[in-house]
Amino acid sequence: MIHKFSVRSAGVAEPDIRELGRSWELDDLEVWRDYYVEFETDPAPAALADVAAVLGDQLDVEVTVDQPLEQGAVQVAYKRGVVDNESDSIITVCGLLGVKARAGKVATTYRSESPKLRDLVVSTRFNATIEEVHDEEPQYDTLVPQGHYEPAAQHDLRGLDDAALAELGLAGGRNLSLAQMKHVQHVQVTLGDEFVTDVLLEALDARWSDHCAHTTWKSLGSLLGRLVQAAKDVDNPNVLSMFHDNAGVWDFYDGHAIAIKAETHNGPSAISGYFGQLTKLGGVLRDILGTGLSADPIGSFEYTAVGEPEAPAPIAGRPDARRLAGETIRAIKEYGNTFGVPMMSSRMTFHPAYRAKPFALGGSIGLLPVSAAQRGTPRPGDFVVLIGGLTGNEGIHGASASSAGATMDTAAVQIGAPLEQVKFRKALIELREEGCMSALTDVGGAGLNSAVGEIGEACGVWINTALVPLKTAALPMWRILLSESQERMLLAVPPEHQERARKILDKHMVRSTVIGRFADTGRYHVFHAPDLTEEALIASAPDAVPAHQGETGFDVAYDLLDIEVERVEVGPPPRPSGVPSWPSLAPAELAGLLEQVVSDAEIASQHHADSQYDSTVQGNTFYGPHYGTVQQVRTAYWAGTPVAGSPAAAVLNTAFNPWMFDADPVAATRQMFCSAIAGQVLAGVAVHDICMCDNFYTPHLSENWREWLVGMVDELAVLVRHFGVPLISGKDSSAGSVHTDEGLVSVPPAVFLTALGKVPHHDHLLREQWTASDNVLVRIGLSTSSPVGTVAARKLGLGTGALDDLALSDVDSYLTALAASRNLFRSGARIGSGGVAGVLAQGVLASGTGVRLETATTESLFAEHRVGAVVEVAQSDVAVLPAELNPVVLGTLVPGAGIQLDGTDLFTPAARDGWLNSFTARIA
Repeated sequence: MIHKFSVRSAGVAEPDIRELGRSWELDDLEVWRDYYVEFETDPAPAALADVAAVLGDQLDVEVTVDQPLEQGAVQVAYKRGVVDNESDSIITVCGLLGVKARAGKVATTYRSESPKLRDLVVSTRFNATIEEVHDEEPQYDTLVPQGHYEPAAQHDLRGLDDAALAELGLAGGRNLSLAQMKHVQHVQVTLGDEFVTDVLLEALDARWSDHCAHTTWKSLGSLLGRLVQAAKDVDNPNVLSMFHDNAGVWDFYDGHAIAIKAETHNGPSAISGYFGQLTKLGGVLRDILGTGLSADPIGSFEYTAVGEPEAPAPIAGRPDARRLAGETIRAIKEYGNTFGVPMMSSRMTFHPAYRAKPFALGGSIGLLPVSAAQRGTPRPGDFVVLIGGLTGNEGIHGASASSAGATMDTAAVQIGAPLEQVKFRKALIELREEGCMSALTDVGGAGLNSAVGEIGEACGVWINTALVPLKTAALPMWRILLSESQERMLLAVPPEHQERARKILDKHMVRSTVIGRFADTGRYHVFHAPDLTEEALIASAPDAVPAHQGETGFDVAYDLLDIEVERVEVGPPPRPSGVPSWPSLAPAELAGLLEQVVSDAEIASQHHADSQYDSTVQGNTFYGPHYGTVQQVRTAYWAGTPVAGSPAAAVLNTAFNPWMFDADPVAATRQMFCSAIAGQVLAGVAVHDICMCDNFYTPHLSENWREWLVGMVDELAVLVRHFGVPLISGKDSSAGSVHTDEGLVSVPPAVFLTALGKVPHHDHLLREQWTASDNVLVRIGLSTSSPVGTVAARKLGLGTGALDDLALSDVDSYLTALAASRNLFRSGARIGSGGVAGVLAQGVLASGTGVRLETATTESLFAEHRVGAVVEVAQSDVAVLPAELNPVVLGTLVPGAGIQLDGTDLFTPAARDGWLNSFTARIA
């Protein structure tokens, strides 16, 4: 018997619903949740009332039972073959109430008198791959997915010519090249098999994809190897693990370490901003959980670049930039807040090169003991234990499609469920402390195929896909293997710890299933045998390897799974020349330019998004991500104290500017690397206590893309060796070119840098808010005065040209003087987008204090001196600032709240309004 419970607002609608109604221009919009529950027997009215009371256990809601869909309502629910993420929770709740339930389903219903409601819902709140839309009450016979298993397809590759091999390599959404298909043909011949299955084809399509195998980087001469070797040459003793695990690991204090990782989710986010960004954050948090023998996430950060919000999507049917922006904010809020990790840094920007495929970066850091920092190694006989969410028919071809540009569709988009990940977060830490795991890894890109295949290379592995718990009935073997359903982890559990591990997981209400075993075979073996139960598997001998069990997907030696990548030689990248001149502007014109600059998304307040992200959960945030007693302004760094009772702080900042990479990716790489280091040193971190994480996002079809990519990597290797600041984690995304309805659109070749530092005591950190009138503001650091890549240049329409070159010896001198002079600074703010003017405007907004400039020009205000800062010093200390700081006096802090120049206040009310409201106005 199936009953429906509708949980609706009984009073004023929630803020999210009111905001949605405003953005849709529907004043009468209602949104509520419908819960369908299938009971084993028809409950008594009192039992139904108990279930209704629990489902509606919140303020200002009312619950109706078995009320059909109303006129003018539109309902979105998962398709009938998909198990809802909430189904287990509903069953559990009913069981606690003494009512037995088989399954649950949750739908979202929208209602308005407007005839455009359905189109709005379908275009912005609906994923056709996994969801269905109802205008009338749906009729369900059962909520339990039904279906039948389809056996694997068989292909005899022997004797196939090149054309037939190439066609098969691209069939069914695969992206196997002719060279790769010839290698599969070689595998079949070597094994002496009569055929290969689609399971092997799909597994190798994912394994050899650019996402998993980094084929682009390998083809250009082991680019990752160059960065790893540079870090090895530095031999920084803080490095505990780099480029070897799901995240890099950096030594902290008192036996603790910090894991850091960032990754992008660009392809899925272009299809579905909500689900793509939801799993962006979920995936990187899972990377932290899967590092070493598990780290506990203590902070997250994110960066998103989309096209101009006013422009239409360049591919018909794809979401435009405004919709992507709104869905991004909703997704980041829902995952980060639900998971319970503080937001350290969040920023969105608008750049036309990201109109076809956004830049969707998510990052996280986590805490773990030094003793657990090394990646574990499974041992023959260990059980393969899958924990967490169910495996469904989503995220199919996610890894291979994201490596291929614009071929991705909604089938490749993953569906996140943060509460599932919350449950196993603490369970993993307890398993670690109890010594129950030999190794673990997350189940992310390419699903079980990647997780099992990679962790099994240590010795060999076999799994039975029939044991994998499914949320979509009767998936074929290859889809079980390749599904990128979220919130799953894979553990290697020794037999002697299996029962203890099961009890820990049960205590935390985490689903766990033994699906296979590690074996001393050197082979990767996948089969589907419903008759081989989990109990029989657990009871089998540790060295028992199933032979001829059920249907075989493949059984291949690991050395046959490796493939050579053809080397491509490239020359040096082209470099731009010439620098446009800054115009001379009168004070009134400077005021007008300042209004435009502070209204740009690079500088303007993003409180519409930031206010929705929890930055204080866990209670470890010491500084950031905002400061200010009058207005909340974004800080240049975040600091947290993750170890209870310890004053030691982790410090994080980022460096990225797509307009600079547009101009010269190599010069931009140098400026961003040096800017990140200078920001850390200004905050109070010693250079040798800084490491970095790199995230490349590059095109693969635009002119000179290979030259730029190699140039950026080689530049990073030079910088790592020079400063002794190693890159310890990173990720490359090399499919940033997209064929669109308007032609080829390519992202700029670029690298996003995240710096992680540490200080023994948080008292060493320098704040950004101004402290007292009569103190002097001084610009320090290297001069990078070219207008190229600046916000002001975009507003003025200045031409293209070269970025400033930085002499590394000058950077060394500045950093040394900066570290030695910090005792002279009352406050200090890193210069970035908007230049000195941006720092001054935000300083005024945050403190309510004004500044009287001694003199100012367009260049002195708006040039973005990225390896520099604006510091506040006492008047008596100005004279003792060392020459190596290159100090330039800007002016004096004064009562009031303006930026005074020759009697003109450059910071007009319109500029303040632009800073406060322009971002919201563009995306709402």
